[in-house]
Amino acid sequence: MQEEAQSKQSEEALRASELRYRRLFETAKDGILILDARTGQITDVNPFLVNLLGYSYHEFIGTPLWEIGPFKDIKECKLAFLELQEKEYIRYESLPLETKDGRSIAVEFVSNVYGLSGGTRVIQCNIRDITRRKQAEDVRHRSDEETRRLFEANPAGSYVAKPDGRLITCNSAFARMLGFASVEEAMKVDLASLYPDRASREASLQLVREKGRLERDEADLRRKDGSLVHTVASVAGTFDERGELAEIHGCFIDAGERAQTEQQLRHAHKKKSLFHLKTFLSKAGPGRTIVYVPAKEILFQQGKRGNAVFYILAGAVKLTVDSLGKESTIALLGPGNFAGKECAAAVRPRSTASARTLTNCTILRIERKEMLRVIQNEKTFAAFFLDYLLARITRYQEVIRDQLLNSSEKRLARTLLLLGNFGDGGKAKLVIPTIHQEELAEVVGTTRARVSFFMNRFRRQGFVTYKGRSSITISTTKLSRFIMA
Repeated sequence: MQEEAQSKQSEEALRASELRYRRLFETAKDGILILDARTGQITDVNPFLVNLLGYSYHEFIGTPLWEIGPFKDIKECKLAFLELQEKEYIRYESLPLETKDGRSIAVEFVSNVYGLSGGTRVIQCNIRDITRRKQAEDVRHRSDEETRRLFEANPAGSYVAKPDGRLITCNSAFARMLGFASVEEAMKVDLASLYPDRASREASLQLVREKGRLERDEADLRRKDGSLVHTVASVAGTFDERGELAEIHGCFIDAGERAQTEQQLRHAHKKKSLFHLKTFLSKAGPGRTIVYVPAKEILFQQGKRGNAVFYILAGAVKLTVDSLGKESTIALLGPGNFAGKECAAAVRPRSTASARTLTNCTILRIERKEMLRVIQNEKTFAAFFLDYLLARITRYQEVIRDQLLNSSEKRLARTLLLLGNFGDGGKAKLVIPTIHQEELAEVVGTTRARVSFFMNRFRRQGFVTYKGRSSITISTTKLSRFIMA
């Protein structure tokens, strides 16, 4: 009787253990497959994986792993199974799969072999959906690449250095202005050695430690050949958790080159010309059409070659990029901005972004041939367009600096000013159309709730005025003062 009671208790404990395992198996938030270690046939699958991939339970059971839909196109699948039988463990950090309805997902795939009572060996495959994490990594990687391209394309000499003068990186303009043959050669130089007056450098460095940044800092730098170049620089510092200066981010221009360029531009503006820039950008004509575009209309699409440049006369346009089916807003453009300008390149590249009207817009559509003609033949327009491109590069630099150094509140303030075409008219107040807070949040790199909080604060401080879904009036003086504080 005692032996029978002990046997009954053991059976009950075994059933309880199996029930607990089954509950864990069926409620797990990762996909789980159980395979026969000898044949590779699926013997069990949990509900999470059924829902994730869209195949029914019966479509899984009894089918070898490499014959089930999501794994069919993975050539290494059967080889991996043979390797698993030998090593008893295999892992894929990121494995692309396709669901039954055609969606692409990324998963982390971990398999191991273990034995059961009676000598049976099974393979347990744990499958974790990492699609969102992968998308976030792709967006971050794309952002890093875009930042590097902007850094390299900046016509100003840009660099990142340690406080002791060791260069971390610099761009081609930095090397050119200081007489080096390449970036690699420039990187071998200590930044501190370029200053003939070490005392003035130490004074500037101390101001960066105290204020965090310097604007229009003038200094003489020594070129490779020993000659001096007078520069005007903007410098910002980044600090570690102890508040110590960790890195210096700077960009500078050759003051002599700038003065010469400004003189040439002033001379060009004084010349009378039959070409009238304002008329060209506000009137229809050969190769130019003024169009009214309602909200949410596509101007051009990512991956396609454009055949026209769009000059925004009224309204707002957003630029977006698409990655793995997820659309992200990267910029908002207001009046006075060009969209699709990359089509004017000598070798017409495919668009790296899509443009869609955010509000009802009035747009001047300039055919590519006409755009190329005025750039080549009309010096007034060429100077204006070059000045616009340089201003956009400067703004990209400011955006990069904002992302590195400024709070999301100040990034929102700068976005509102840029959307209102701040700086082109010098107006004390500007009116911009209502923009959804979700759009502002994507551009600023924060949440909609934070944008709502900041917009309410801006309204209380008198930076902006709006009511309900009406247009937004910006106090440019107050908002720009807040950014520079």
